[in-house]
Amino acid sequence: MRVTNETKQHIGAGRSVVKQACAVLAAAFFLTASGHAFGQSLADRETARSLMDEGDKKRDAGDVKGALKSYEAADAIMKVPTTGLEVARTQVALGMLLEARETLGRVIRTPAKPNEPAPFSAARKAADTLNNDLTARIPSIQVALANAPPNQTPQITIDGEPIPPAAASAPRKVNPGAHVVVVKTSAVERTQDVTIAEHETKTVTIDLHVEEAPSTPPPITAPVPKSEGSSTPKVLMFGGFGLAVVGVGIGAVTGLMSWSKTSELKDACPNNQCPASKQDELDSTRTLGNISNVAFIAGGVGAAVGVVGLLMSGNDKKETSAAPAKHPISTFAPEHVRAVLGPSYVGVAGAF
Repeated sequence: MRVTNETKQHIGAGRSVVKQACAVLAAAFFLTASGHAFGQSLADRETARSLMDEGDKKRDAGDVKGALKSYEAADAIMKVPTTGLEVARTQVALGMLLEARETLGRVIRTPAKPNEPAPFSAARKAADTLNNDLTARIPSIQVALANAPPNQTPQITIDGEPIPPAAASAPRKVNPGAHVVVVKTSAVERTQDVTIAEHETKTVTIDLHVEEAPSTPPPITAPVPKSEGSSTPKVLMFGGFGLAVVGVGIGAVTGLMSWSKTSELKDACPNNQCPASKQDELDSTRTLGNISNVAFIAGGVGAAVGVVGLLMSGNDKKETSAAPAKHPISTFAPEHVRAVLGPSYVGVAGAF
């Protein structure tokens, strides 16, 4: 911490008193060493004297923090007004005004003892003067809350120290310098840095308004297309009936060809005995007959498969008709299919 000009004036004004006090204190040590008038041993008093001298050297060299440590060590041993006053003055030099007030209060409250050295009384008076001066020099921070939630008490801390709710609006005494104010609620946390000087009272306004997040529209999902039913029935139906038509057609043609050749061979083969010259025609007639039989069998199998597909297609149609469809779908569903044979043609007839 920096040493202010005002602090330097107080230190300069008190140095003569401190030096005189140290001299008298040293004389008192030697005069009362045998009687232990102040309750310290010879080792304690010698150590305290050495620490005070060490503190003076550090302070003169600009090491104020080091001087404070030496003075505090000496005061911890002696606990007399002169050592306590020197600790308080050094704390003031470091900007530790609150700590200095605490130390000065202890010095002022130290009871006077009979036949105590005069510097002790002088130190109490000096401590009282400095204590009154610090009353006006210690700065204050006042926290003001804006947009605080109505049913909630915000938690306020300054430099990590919580402020009681009852004292939240009162000016908070602090040392001069930089400080951190934090205000928390269940929905928000605000932090603000503030720098304050001696004699100053500063109001820190913390806005606890919570910005509402913009609403996000729900994601748009593409509708899942409804199933129009399986295509298997149609494949079976059209494939089966197609195979039936082809099979019946081929069977009919080859059957007619075989029947025609058989009629011709009956005339050329008496008693079903064909000459060798008609053997090829006989084999061809038999082959056409076999082909006709196989074709008719394939046609029958195809017709059976087509009927199965037709039945399955009818079931799917009933299921899909239960729910209204957005777009009508035309279906091809033959109701009656039959093969037609004529003297010179083969075909399929039916109602669709």
